[in-house]
Amino acid sequence: MLFSSSAKRASFETVHLDFESGTFEGWSVKRLAGPHSAVIQSEIVRVGTRACRFELRPGDYVSEGHRAELRDPFNARWEEEVWYGFASLLPPEHFGSGEIGCVLAQWHDQAKLGDPSGKPPIALRFKGGRLRVTGAYGKFASDDPDRRYEFASVPDFALGAWHDFVFRVFWSRHGDSEIEAWLDRERLFEWRGPLAYENEAEGPYFKLGAYWSLPGATPCVVYHDNYSRGRDYAEVDPSVLHAG
Repeated sequence: MLFSSSAKRASFETVHLDFESGTFEGWSVKRLAGPHSAVIQSEIVRVGTRACRFELRPGDYVSEGHRAELRDPFNARWEEEVWYGFASLLPPEHFGSGEIGCVLAQWHDQAKLGDPSGKPPIALRFKGGRLRVTGAYGKFASDDPDRRYEFASVPDFALGAWHDFVFRVFWSRHGDSEIEAWLDRERLFEWRGPLAYENEAEGPYFKLGAYWSLPGATPCVVYHDNYSRGRDYAEVDPSVLHAG
């Protein structure tokens, strides 16, 4: 485990946005094109009784992109550690062709109004049977960042099954950030280095759902469940129903 992050008490409260209430309370819903974009349902769930079904259709364009995403309104603070956890399921009937890549989750930079945004500092991507975790860094936010990263690559990623993701991120604006990631309780990778964009005063925020850089010809459907943000693994473990 990496240890450069501060041991001081976190400035935020732990949250569990697990869809068990049957509402999107706690989420920002402005990145949904329509009622079909995110539906809380009870047929396919990781834990508890409800999960969210995201559907991204070829004509869905909102917030300057092809997306069906929920946002955690929280912006990470620089020089602070945050743990994130969630579960995802990719139905094989919607991911069999592998022609179009889909971003399943991303930590997006927070640009000032009027300033350009950059590539996501961390993103979870699926294409052609392969899951990748990518990242970016720059002195200034840009679509062509100073550095691009591939933190992990998982070939033959199983479709039709729930997968649990846990990330520990120490966000540093000018120094070295840290990432530790687990997939289905197994260590996926650990990494240390410059991350995100030094010109941005606010830290990144988290989004969950489905995003296309280029629109697909047929709808993309993905299920997500049991998102948590907290201060250690136990607080965000996607295999545990934390509230309710």
